[in-house]
Amino acid sequence: MVVNCPDCKKILVEFDQGSGNYHCSNPSCNFQYLELMTGKQHRKEAKIEEHKTAVSIGNLDKKPKRILVGLAIESTLLSMGYSIFDKVTTKLRDEYGANVFDCLENPKYLKKILERNFDKKVQNVITKSIHAILGEFAYYESVREFLEELDGKS
Repeated sequence: MVVNCPDCKKILVEFDQGSGNYHCSNPSCNFQYLELMTGKQHRKEAKIEEHKTAVSIGNLDKKPKRILVGLAIESTLLSMGYSIFDKVTTKLRDEYGANVFDCLENPKYLKKILERNFDKKVQNVITKSIHAILGEFAYYESVREFLEELDGKS
């Protein structure tokens, strides 16, 4: 049985199979869930703050991606050896005043350091390893753009 949200008209999803309780998966909708057996509708009591702008939400959304990309770079460099990790992180700090977590917004920093300090084979191994870690997160636009810039496709 397909049940639509009375507020936003999206399809409701059943909590547990056979429970008869359907919830709305739209986070901005005030409709919370429907008890199909009784027909009782539940709505969120607290209103979502409307003063949040798209910019502030976008900034909050970027922080986990910065951490994800930074950890992928760190993990890759450490797996290659501490000397490579130390060389890249020192160059990031000295040349750009940055660290691995800043590379999401500035992939050219990492790309230039790799090009100047390592041969093509080492660069390829590092970028392929970063791709292997982050590939499943490429549906995020910022991660995809980072990977494309690292490959030189942007």
